[in-house]
Amino acid sequence: MNIKNVEILSYTIPLKEPVEAYAAGIMTGFGLVIVKITDENGNTGQGYTTMHSNQEVAIAKIIEDTYKPILIKSDSSRIEYLWKQMWKQSHYAGRGGPVSFAISAVDAALWDLLAKRLKQPLWRLLGGYSPKVKVYAGNIDLNFSIDKILDNITKNIEDGYKAIKMRLGRESLKEDLQRVEAVRKHIGDEIELMADANEAWRVDQALKASNELSNFNLTWLEEPITPDDYKGYAYLKNNGKTPIAAGENLHTLQEFQLLFHFNGVDFPEPDYTTCGGFTPFMKIAKLAEANNLPVMSHGAHDVHIQLLSACPNAAYMEVHAFGIEDYISHPLKIENGYGLASDLPGIGFEFDFDKLKQHKTNL
Repeated sequence: MNIKNVEILSYTIPLKEPVEAYAAGIMTGFGLVIVKITDENGNTGQGYTTMHSNQEVAIAKIIEDTYKPILIKSDSSRIEYLWKQMWKQSHYAGRGGPVSFAISAVDAALWDLLAKRLKQPLWRLLGGYSPKVKVYAGNIDLNFSIDKILDNITKNIEDGYKAIKMRLGRESLKEDLQRVEAVRKHIGDEIELMADANEAWRVDQALKASNELSNFNLTWLEEPITPDDYKGYAYLKNNGKTPIAAGENLHTLQEFQLLFHFNGVDFPEPDYTTCGGFTPFMKIAKLAEANNLPVMSHGAHDVHIQLLSACPNAAYMEVHAFGIEDYISHPLKIENGYGLASDLPGIGFEFDFDKLKQHKTNL
């Protein structure tokens, strides 16, 4: 079915309170780009990508100026073909970065359109392994006091979470360790605990942290160093005492291939909004499976539940602070520590554009 129209919308979504992570600094909101693709029969698919604030217009312009001409009058079911055409059109100035973010929104809309036309939830169309995926609360709390962190974690547990992630990267490792110790004491041994350093350290610093953190039984230490130091990740994985998670800032299938080649990760963590969409995400998941590794996700939990529910090696899904649950028809449901994939056609929800319009930015 050929594509009749492509609409690109961009928004800046405010956060309820400022949050901080080491690599990003203080964040007061995030950018949201939505792509709506309509075929000749009037069927519409929607996809989105997110990014830091003030970047959404640039990414929307890539879609408008570079990808929309490729899409119009093309067969919407030829998703692999269209993905390759978009990649080829922007490979010289792209190959990752904003290009991967832009392709992600288009690719997601194409898959949503296909699944809706077939009247299937996406997780079944992609393989249909299990509609339940273990979730964890991906708190962004580097700037919070320890009392506020503990209060938030208490609420996480009351909301049904059985796994919690906190942020590291304070002025000293000693302070980070004190905060981890306080959280572990607060939640006990039954709740899983993860820590995310958001690229805070050099390899030598990360190794020391990995060894010290082993006293607190962390499920993983996430992104302790710059994301594309594959040898550094291999060194940490093979010499540190805490398992390593990484991948949210890798933007291509080939980058994940390098991470696996160097044996640099225990918990691969692709994000469809940064790696080019559903199409490469599922390839990364299969590549992880071929390397006898699990797969997780970063952010965009309302959509990642559909992707991970199709993966036999799905381990965990992050429920991120950059959520869009206030702007969609069917937010993620969590029961007893698991996210539940919707059986509605496509990605399982529609955007509430009336609520979003107050945050719209102009292209």
